[in-house]
Amino acid sequence: MSKNEFMNLAVEIADGIKSGVYQDALPSISRLSKSFDVCPATIKRILSQLRDWDLVDGERGKCVRINPKAAGNLFFHKNVVVLVDLKALSFPFYAQVLACLNEALCSIYTCFHLFVSPEQFTECGFFPDCVIVMDYNDISMKQLKQYYPAGNLIKLNQADERYHYVTSDNRKAGYEAIACFAEKCGHTHIGMLATQINYTYGCFRQRYEGAMEYARTHENIQLTIMEIPETREATEASCEAVEKLMEKDPEITGIFASYDIMALGVYAYAAKYSRSIPRDLAVIGFDNREFSQTVYPQLTTFSENASGTSEILFGLVKEILADDSVPLRHHVVPPQLIVRGSTVIEPNSTTVKG
Repeated sequence: MSKNEFMNLAVEIADGIKSGVYQDALPSISRLSKSFDVCPATIKRILSQLRDWDLVDGERGKCVRINPKAAGNLFFHKNVVVLVDLKALSFPFYAQVLACLNEALCSIYTCFHLFVSPEQFTECGFFPDCVIVMDYNDISMKQLKQYYPAGNLIKLNQADERYHYVTSDNRKAGYEAIACFAEKCGHTHIGMLATQINYTYGCFRQRYEGAMEYARTHENIQLTIMEIPETREATEASCEAVEKLMEKDPEITGIFASYDIMALGVYAYAAKYSRSIPRDLAVIGFDNREFSQTVYPQLTTFSENASGTSEILFGLVKEILADDSVPLRHHVVPPQLIVRGSTVIEPNSTTVKG
């Protein structure tokens, strides 16, 4: 028997264990030998391989029992890889989603791996059954597909129609931020601190597009954009961007920051130029970072649903692991606007407070 034939037969029995064909124990060596029309020595080699895969246990000449964690478990020891830019892990939303996902995968005995570059696919000793991609642009995706050409890729927080994805409704968030300023706070001159606009499917681009959509459909709104290079997203750079934003339109009275750290730049600008928040300059962020409730006044911001996102992501991963030819699935999770002291809401307006 060739090596390929041997492995194919071992995989067939392994799949039988995972699908529940075999329950507490495997048939005897003689029965397996007759069933698959191979010699007993081949079956013994296969049993050794199954032990290496942690599917069975038992000594030679005794009953070969099936690992109860593997019996009837299609997901046992399958490999899920998360490919992530390390910078993304600094965002609590991503960290929380991955922590919940890791816990859920462990509950079904699926292996969780964290990769920080596509090159790691050539170094690992296994072939991933599913890959989740976080914060990678088109160039990086092309590089990834050289190493991992399979179609079972999931994008997290990137609404890319070419792949499975689970994402926050970033476009809606951008739209709602400008709508809040205009309809609930009475602002007509609004600024936005944006970043990574060139990432076609990125979450920041979606927030930008949502904000632009509101401005295009409401003639009374003057929306001014200032893009901060992704290499300069610190508070100091944000403060400089606000200064340039105000130079472009000195009548701006509300600023939407693509994420909370950028919003700190608005607070820095206000302190530098003796502007009052929210009386002179209102601000909305995105992320609901811990410090959003320690700044004064507290920051109005969007909170993403990490637990709901991880639950949907886990369900999609299981679906792919059970059938890697599953049609493309697209899931959108709405974020929640938490209104605090950095915006002044007009009387009779209704929104969530936190």
